[in-house]
Amino acid sequence: MKYLLDNDVFLAAIYAGHEFHESSRKWLDDHKSEGWGIAAETWLAAARLLMNPAVMGSGLLTSGDAIVAIETELAGPRPGTVVLPLQPPDASWLAQAEGHRQIMDIWLIQIAHDCGAKLATRDGG
Repeated sequence: MKYLLDNDVFLAAIYAGHEFHESSRKWLDDHKSEGWGIAAETWLAAARLLMNPAVMGSGLLTSGDAIVAIETELAGPRPGTVVLPLQPPDASWLAQAEGHRQIMDIWLIQIAHDCGAKLATRDGG
């Protein structure tokens, strides 16, 4: 696996109404052959957002439909992997967070590092 996707890339790739859908869809399709995956946390975050009326408006999905959307993206000729962490969060990594928004990003960086992958994200910094 070469890339571990952050939810900002994964959700945008599977949700056509996302402002970055086209660019995320293209990026994922262009890189799937190199190997890709999502952390279990990203899987759950995508399901939660696909079911959230504040995100999806009247097009929100049921839990079953959200699961199908995620599993459909993970399947296919160039399937993705759901990655479980190899070890618990490392406090020295997490201590680098400059605010609450960076905790999950740093955790995903640790998971990607442990798997020998690069984190694919839209987050800056």
